[in-house]
Amino acid sequence: MTTQESGDRLLRPKYMVMKLNNEGETIGDGMNSTNPKDVNSPFVLMPRKDPVAFHAMRAYADMCETPLGNEIRAWLRLIAQAEPLYGTQGRKNRAAIQLRLLAEELG
Repeated sequence: MTTQESGDRLLRPKYMVMKLNNEGETIGDGMNSTNPKDVNSPFVLMPRKDPVAFHAMRAYADMCETPLGNEIRAWLRLIAQAEPLYGTQGRKNRAAIQLRLLAEELG
């Protein structure tokens, strides 16, 4: 049974995202992340908990302006040196990556 068949949605609001000013104070009421009905909702990636998020952040760093890309890569280097901390989706994605790599190896 797939996630969609069971009624569970993987793409759903899970986090409340707050905007901060330069002093670190919140601005506004915040917004739900990953609201599939709101094209303006933010999408939260947690690269330490999910290896796919880590790869997505690397791709983002490669495509954005150089100063921001450099900051992201420096952050990812710190994450790469930290002990892995997989969340539920991260464990599933880690297994999916390993299966894809194995399939590529075996042809």
